[in-house]
Amino acid sequence: MTSLGVSLVDALLGESRRAAVDDGSVRGADWRLATVATVGVDGTITTTDTVIARRLESYVGPKVGDLVAITVSGSGGWVCWGRLGAGATTWTPYTPTFTASGGGAAAGNAVVDAEYTLRGDECQLRISFVAGSSTAFGSGGLRWGLPFTAASLPNASMFWAGSAMCSDAGSAYFPGMCRILGGTNYLVGISATTATGSTPTEWRPATPFTWATGDYASFGITYKIA
Repeated sequence: MTSLGVSLVDALLGESRRAAVDDGSVRGADWRLATVATVGVDGTITTTDTVIARRLESYVGPKVGDLVAITVSGSGGWVCWGRLGAGATTWTPYTPTFTASGGGAAAGNAVVDAEYTLRGDECQLRISFVAGSSTAFGSGGLRWGLPFTAASLPNASMFWAGSAMCSDAGSAYFPGMCRILGGTNYLVGISATTATGSTPTEWRPATPFTWATGDYASFGITYKIA
């Protein structure tokens, strides 16, 4: 009888330990890794195992699939510290959209190489773009999409500025700048002069030259994300 009683106690203790591993309110404060399943508009994320955690202010630009560190208090409340870095680099590749303000643009078989890195709400961004045979340039100003929407600015005339360069299939090079307006999710290129020497202008299907296969654009910029 004594042996049976001891076995029963051991079994109950083992079950209690297993329950404590799964329940933060039992085991006290703890942390673990999780994957983001959904991003709420109320400053929370929900993990793939249904934990709802409030984000720290430093965790900006959350995305589905992020590998994050979450922690739980003794009372069972969850907090998400932020995403983990990917290996030895903090740069994340992404594919920017390619559009035009008047419509009709499409990247087609363009070669695109873009990546970003975050430090708090600061996003450092690099985009390289080589037009392909099926790339369409549409009409109006050419636009390259951002990984995160830019934060709003106090005045509509204000913007973030960066460097840019484009080339007419390697035969002529046009250094310039790029800019991001507050609250937008794209950047535009601006040349100091066009091929005919006219005034500074945003890049369009025919400026600073007529864009075609093999033409190249490159951007580098840092901006604050929303």
